[in-house]
Amino acid sequence: MTRAQIAVVLILALVSPAWAEALPADSGILDVRGFGARGDGVHDDTAAIQAAITASGGDTGTSFWHDRIVYLPDGTYLISGTLSKRYANGGYASGLALMGQSRDHTILKLRDHAVGFDDAAHPRAVIYTTSKHLDGSPTGGGKDYVGLGEGNDAYMNFVESLTIDVGAGDPGAIAIDYLANNIGAIRDVRLHAARGSGFVGVSMTRKWPGPALLQHLTIEGFATGIDVAQSEYGLTLEHVAVQGPASIGLRNRGNALAVRDLRVSASVPLVNAIAGGLVAIDGGNLAGLPTVNLGTLLLRDVSVGGATRDGIDAGRGWQASRRPPWAVIPVDAPPPFTAASSQWANVLRFGAVADGVTDATMAFRRAFASGAPIIYLPNGIYAISDRLDIPASVRRIAGMGSTLRILDQRQPTFSRAGGMMRIGTDGPPLSIERLAFDNTDKGAQLAIEMEGARDVVLRDLISAGVSLVNRLPRGGRLFVEDVCCGRIHIAGSASVFARQLDTEGDGVRILNEGAPLWVLGLKTEGICTVLDNQAGAQSEIFGGLVYMVRPSDPSVAALHNDRSWLAASFAEEVLLAGHGYAAFLRHGSSTLPVSAFPARGLGHIVPDLRAAP
Repeated sequence: MTRAQIAVVLILALVSPAWAEALPADSGILDVRGFGARGDGVHDDTAAIQAAITASGGDTGTSFWHDRIVYLPDGTYLISGTLSKRYANGGYASGLALMGQSRDHTILKLRDHAVGFDDAAHPRAVIYTTSKHLDGSPTGGGKDYVGLGEGNDAYMNFVESLTIDVGAGDPGAIAIDYLANNIGAIRDVRLHAARGSGFVGVSMTRKWPGPALLQHLTIEGFATGIDVAQSEYGLTLEHVAVQGPASIGLRNRGNALAVRDLRVSASVPLVNAIAGGLVAIDGGNLAGLPTVNLGTLLLRDVSVGGATRDGIDAGRGWQASRRPPWAVIPVDAPPPFTAASSQWANVLRFGAVADGVTDATMAFRRAFASGAPIIYLPNGIYAISDRLDIPASVRRIAGMGSTLRILDQRQPTFSRAGGMMRIGTDGPPLSIERLAFDNTDKGAQLAIEMEGARDVVLRDLISAGVSLVNRLPRGGRLFVEDVCCGRIHIAGSASVFARQLDTEGDGVRILNEGAPLWVLGLKTEGICTVLDNQAGAQSEIFGGLVYMVRPSDPSVAALHNDRSWLAASFAEEVLLAGHGYAAFLRHGSSTLPVSAFPARGLGHIVPDLRAAP
C-alpha cells in the first residue's frame, strides 16, 4: 500500500461512523426493491428509485414532517438521470429522505458517459433536493421555485448511509445538489468521481441553504469538493474529508459555516469568497492549504501545512485567538445502539394504532416494559394522553419519521412541564431519533424531560408547539444533533454538546443554569435572547446565524451572561433596516453594542465574543 493509499484509509477511518444496519421491513419504509429496483449494477434502476421517492409523501403543508424513508438495501444501483421529488401537481417537494443500508455497500452508480452529465458548463445533479412552496410568491426574495425548486421550505431532506459514484466521463456531474432548511442532513456518505469526472461533490448554492448538517462525509475527486453560496441560513459540517485532485476543496460565497474536523488531503484552496462570509473551523488538517479569504475566517486547533493555527483573519491580518481555557472539549455522541431484528419491538404489535386519534399510551408502556432495547414507531401519527416514562432497558427509540401527538382529552396528571417523554432512571446511553413532538396550538408543553444519569442523544427531532428538552441537575450528558425548533433548558454539571441546533421563536431560546455547553452551528429566528447563561455556566457557540426577521426590540440582547463564562462566534442576518439587534451581549448592567463588530450588509459578524464572571 502506497503512502497516498494509507492516507486515504486513515481519512476514511476518521470520518466514518461505526454503525450500519438493515431497517425493519414493517417500519413504514419504502424499500426500492418493492418498486422494481434490482441493485445488481447492470440494470438501470433510475425509474424504480424515482417511483419510491414519488410515493414517499404528498404535501402536508406546514406539518412538514410526515414523509416516509426511501430505503436502499446493500447493492449497486445503476442510474442514468437525476433523482428528485415532486408532488402530484408537478410542484417541487421537500421531504426527500434517501437512506442506504451501509455507506460502503449501498452504491448509487451513475452510468459512465451518461447523457446530460458530460458538460461542465451545464452541470447536472445526481440527487437534487428541493423546497416545497408554502406561501407568498414563487419568486419572492428572488428565488426561482418553479424552475429550480428554490425556497426556504426545504424541510426533512436527508441523504444517508450510501456511496454516490458519478462514474467516468461525467465532468458535469454534481453528486448532490443539496437544499435543506431547519432540519436535514447528509450523513455517513461517500462521494466518488473518477479522474476528469465530477463537477462538484456537494453543491449548496441555490436559495437558501441551511440550517442543515453535513456529518461523516468523504468526497473523493471532483473539481470542487463543497460549494456554498447565499447569505443565509448557515451550514454545519463535522468530520468532513475532501481528498483527490479537486481544484477547490471548499468554497463559501457569503454564508455562515460552522465546521469541526475538516480534512483536505491535497494542496487546493479553501475559498471564503465574499466579505459577508463566515467560516469557523474547529480542528482538522488543511495539509499545504493555500487559503483565499475575503470574509471572516476563524481557526481553532487547525493544522495548516503541519503547523497548528489558532486565530482570526477578518481582513485586518491574522490575530491570535485560542480556545478559552474553561471551554468544554467537544466529543462525538455515542453511536445508536444496534441489535438483531429479534430485539427490535414494533409498537403496533403492542396495540398502538398510528391514526393520530387512538390513544396509544398503554401500547407504548407495554412496548417499553417488554425488555426490548430498541423500540420503533412505523411511519404514522401516534396519539398519547399521558407521559411516557423510558426505562433503563430501552436503548433506542427509532421514530421512522413518525409523530407523537397529545390528545385533547389528556389525563389530569399529565404535566405540561413534565415532558411527553421522561428519562427518569439512570442507565446506559439512550438515543431518540426521527420523531416529531407535536402539540401545535394546544398550549405549552415540554417534549423530553431528562433527569436520569445516562447519556441521551436527540437526533433529527422536530418540536412543534413544544419546548424540546429540560435537562435537570441530575441528568447525564446530552447530545443534540440536527433538531428544530423548540427551547432548551439545561442545568447540572454534565456536559451538553449540540450540532446544528435550530431554535426559532421569541423569548429565551437556550437557558443554561450552570452546565458546560458547546454548540456547533446554531440558528435562531425571532426577537429572542439566543442564550441566557447563568449560575457559573460555561458556554461556547461556535459558528451559526441569528436574525430577528421582524422590527427589533432594543431591550433584547442576543446573549445574556450572569456570573458565567461565554464565548460566541456567529453571523447576523438582517434583511431590512431596523430589524437587527441593538446589542449582542448584556453582561450585568453593561451591554456590548453591535457597532463593536464588523458589518455584514445590514447585519454584523461576531468573530469572537467573550465574557467572564
